[in-house]
Amino acid sequence: MPTKAQVRDRARSEFREFVLFAAYLFVVFSVLAFYKSAILEAESIHWVPWGFAAIKSALAAKFILIGRALHIGEGHGTKPLIWQTLHKSIGFLIVVAGLTVIEEAIVGLIHGRTFLQSMAEVGGGTPEQMIATALILFLVFVPMFAFGALSEVMGEKALSRTFFKERLEFEVVGSQFAARNESERSLAARSGYDNRF
Repeated sequence: MPTKAQVRDRARSEFREFVLFAAYLFVVFSVLAFYKSAILEAESIHWVPWGFAAIKSALAAKFILIGRALHIGEGHGTKPLIWQTLHKSIGFLIVVAGLTVIEEAIVGLIHGRTFLQSMAEVGGGTPEQMIATALILFLVFVPMFAFGALSEVMGEKALSRTFFKERLEFEVVGSQFAARNESERSLAARSGYDNRF
């Protein structure tokens, strides 16, 4: 059974992750909502999107934490980072879409709407808007999970420090790569085969 300190540290860590995910998603959703608002304003339709962006970013961040607790998108630890990034982006897109449908259905039932009436509001309502929303969300997830994959390899503190404080040189990785190439060249020279090309 975890100690109080472990529970407190885990709660603090999860709250920090929630705030970071929600802040990132709020910025993205705010920009998209502002863009939609500008388009609607050109058609003389007034729409104030800021509450929408805040609520949707908090809900999506909550759904991402649920997906992480379920270990969605894990299992590509030995493959290149692009596979882990794409797998997590697709997996979390499915999780967020599924949980959004469930959430909208429950809210609709509370307000006396049928399931189909509730689904008409998901992702904009039309199939084209739903597909566009899913594609945008996927493109939002790719850099977020790429950053996460890099932090797993480099270490979270080193990656954050490199991004926000000072540029670090990663000589260890370079020297390991150089040593592996030297060993491959040595093996190729002994076998009479040059694999540099």
